Amino acid sequence: MESIRPDSSSRKNPIDDLPWIVDGLAFPQGTEFRGKYKGYFYYGKVSSGALMLDKKAFLSPSEAAVTITRISVDGWLFWDCKPPGASSWINIHTLKQIK
Repeated sequence: MESIRPDSSSRKNPIDDLPWIVDGLAFPQGTEFRGKYKGYFYYGKVSSGALMLDKKAFLSPSEAAVTITRISVDGWLFWDCKPPGASSWINIHTLKQIK
């Protein structure tokens, strides 16, 4: 008897849909992030339970911001986010205050 296995390319890794959870705030998979430094915008996106910037995963907003600024910075003030389906950006510090 021949066994039938699902095509491995159609299997989805459950970790891919995880939100990024920081200090009790959950940012859904696909949430976009942007930060402005020295007149330039830098972008990231939530994927696999982390904030991804240039294919590198960050678990802290400050850690991600410091890779851009190269100086100590409060990531909660640095980053704005736009969850999937939202039309406008909001600073994540504001979200943290109203949680």
